[in-house]
Amino acid sequence: MRNFAASILLMLFAGVVNAQNCPDFFRFVDFGLEGHDGVIYRGGPIFRAESLNGSPLLLRDRTKCRAIRDIASDGHGNPIPVVTSINYDPVKTGIDLSELQLSLVEDAAGSAEQNALAHRAVLDRSETERVQGPNFICARHQKDDTISCQLVSPYPGNIALVIYCTAWVCEMPVLAVYEQIQIGAKWPSNITLVNDLNTAGMAISDKVQKIYTFLDPLS
Repeated sequence: MRNFAASILLMLFAGVVNAQNCPDFFRFVDFGLEGHDGVIYRGGPIFRAESLNGSPLLLRDRTKCRAIRDIASDGHGNPIPVVTSINYDPVKTGIDLSELQLSLVEDAAGSAEQNALAHRAVLDRSETERVQGPNFICARHQKDDTISCQLVSPYPGNIALVIYCTAWVCEMPVLAVYEQIQIGAKWPSNITLVNDLNTAGMAISDKVQKIYTFLDPLS
């Protein structure tokens, strides 16, 4: 009985901590800034948690906030929590996504390079089909059912951007935004796209541009 009561108290405490970490209402999120002492403070890159017309955009249950006391407030006095990741409601994006996440990582450029390795390995194989467009190069090995396309990133820095597609889904694991912030996204694919590399490259390029266009006014 005593152990049961202790477990209940522990769960209640955990709930309070979570509630304290993420405020009940906020319009912006802050990805934080690491100080010289290694501690995370407010003052990092800011993103909107709602649209310009005031409509909520985030999947709140997938927003991960840090337990930081000294957080900023917006012009209306609403808290701006410091977060490690946020997920936009794919329906609210209006661009046929199944997932759109921004997350804090140790090294976004390094993650992007790691993600590009499989694509580069396919390009190096002799039996690989390749198509180059104005801002992409797509590849598929004859024995694979996956295509990969490397695009010019819409963000500064010319950091590797590679998207992988099967007949059912396309995934952009890493689009580096800042040194420690990256975008991840998924969206439905189709057989026609996978069978035609040029069509795939153009469709993927269009999707990435739409993601950039959606996020740009929110940052």
